[in-house]
Amino acid sequence: MKRLFFIAIAIFVINSSIYAQDESIDRLQLSVDVASGFVWRGITLNTTPVFQPSFTFTSGKFFIGAWASTPFVLDGWNSYYQGLDLFVGFQLSPSFTIGLTDYYQYNYGWRVPTYFNYKKEDTDHAFDLQLIYDGSSGFPLKTTISTIIAGNDLTYRNNTLKRNFSTYIELGYGSSFNGFDWEICAGIVPMSSELYETDGFSLINLGFGFSKSFEITPTYSLPLSLNFTVNPAAESVFLVATISLF
Repeated sequence: MKRLFFIAIAIFVINSSIYAQDESIDRLQLSVDVASGFVWRGITLNTTPVFQPSFTFTSGKFFIGAWASTPFVLDGWNSYYQGLDLFVGFQLSPSFTIGLTDYYQYNYGWRVPTYFNYKKEDTDHAFDLQLIYDGSSGFPLKTTISTIIAGNDLTYRNNTLKRNFSTYIELGYGSSFNGFDWEICAGIVPMSSELYETDGFSLINLGFGFSKSFEITPTYSLPLSLNFTVNPAAESVFLVATISLF
């Protein structure tokens, strides 16, 4: 699976040489979301409301940014989870993007975090290489293939710490109806993974979400989204509401 992933990336890198587009304008996008909880790829990381700021700087086909999630109340094991993700990416073509995300995940209920610890035995970082197709040309399904290539995605096998290369594949489709945008998705893990809490091939993320912007003033609208998620492998269900303040 990991070999197919890297082969696919190589093919699209080669194909990107024919992609030419004038995108000389630099852009900085800031956003702040408030959500009733935090569910990532079918896994709950916060059961209490969270504050999620982010920024993305784009220059041509290149982008870089950061995203964070912090609970409003530190009360209970799950609510102590916090995350700070740094990401970088490049648009290979109008439909394909390649990206690398450094997931920094820590829990104050377990131990004091140390951001600059990159030792694989006890780091809180995981580096996720992603190939994303936006569903705009020919094949209508949005597709994400992502593999953890470094960091804390490890398992002891034969008394040796081995890298898992945990892989996640998601297909999604969306449209609009009566003023609402909606999207469905299905995400699988094709192999055993401690990170995704699977023993083998597993369907971990079935989701349905819809969103709409509500006009507050003539110059300001407030986007609201609701996402219903089922993790069949873990037999868990979530409903998360998110408000985008800007």
